[in-house]
Amino acid sequence: MRLRNGDFYTNVFTNKVYRLNEDIDSSWYLSLRDEEGNHETEKIAGRDMIRLVEGSYRKS
Repeated sequence: MRLRNGDFYTNVFTNKVYRLNEDIDSSWYLSLRDEEGNHETEKIAGRDMIRLVEGSYRKS
């Protein structure tokens, strides 16, 4: 699996759509935009993000 900045993923448990983002330090995080504003997940390394995405998300 290859991570791409800007791809969208749907959480299989909540059906919420998240955007995959990479920061300038090459850390990855998922962001969710809703009526309350932007929410970001914890920033993690690429290999850890791959494991997270493969286990709980599907590409939108």
